[in-house]
Amino acid sequence: MCGIKCIKTLLFAFNFIFWLAGAAVLGIGIWYEIDPGQFNAFLGNSGYRLPSIILMATGGFVMFVGFLGCCGAIKESRCLLGLFFGCLFLIFAAEAVAGILGFLYRDRVETEVENRLKEEIKTNYGVKIDSTTNQNVDNLQIRLECCGASNYTDWDESKWKEVNKDNKVPLSCCKKDENTRTCNKVSNFDKKKIHTKGCLQSLTDFVDKHLFVLGIVAVSIAGIQLLGMIFACCLFCSIDV
Repeated sequence: MCGIKCIKTLLFAFNFIFWLAGAAVLGIGIWYEIDPGQFNAFLGNSGYRLPSIILMATGGFVMFVGFLGCCGAIKESRCLLGLFFGCLFLIFAAEAVAGILGFLYRDRVETEVENRLKEEIKTNYGVKIDSTTNQNVDNLQIRLECCGASNYTDWDESKWKEVNKDNKVPLSCCKKDENTRTCNKVSNFDKKKIHTKGCLQSLTDFVDKHLFVLGIVAVSIAGIQLLGMIFACCLFCSIDV
């Protein structure tokens, strides 16, 4: 009897922690969606945003499952505990599949982002003075301290260059401590005054940092899920039919 009470208490405590973890996952998913949001023009539907969608959905579902587990533990219901175990297993399987797909499609995603970024820089930037593309590219280059897609020489082949022959790169490529009126001029050009790293690499590094956080969260949740399934099985087997 004492063993059942101990397992019941542990399972209830676990599910409360699990519910809090679900809320945390939901919050992290929202953060992942909002923080890189200003770069969505380049990320688009490439797949980089998929983890945030999965996390938000998983976080909400985990909160529901945690509540379900608490009810099953309190009422000692084999039906609820069985449903709880099944839900945990489904979440665990979904996380594993998402991780595998993310690894398999990573190269294709990077290629899609590269093509979109090069198109924006070489074809669309500078066509219209107040275009959204101009703002997106400038924000990207300023925040990530980068220039061009692969590097700053991408601007030599752009439509922007055709109408800005006196400028080597846009002003958003200039370093903060340089004179932004002259640092991009062809006549006074010195690449030490601008950011030379390509935005593709900078954007990839930026997203990878977010994915690293998501990876840690996913592994932590997976560990909690395994413990939950073990506790649920123990309590399920201890309850008399």
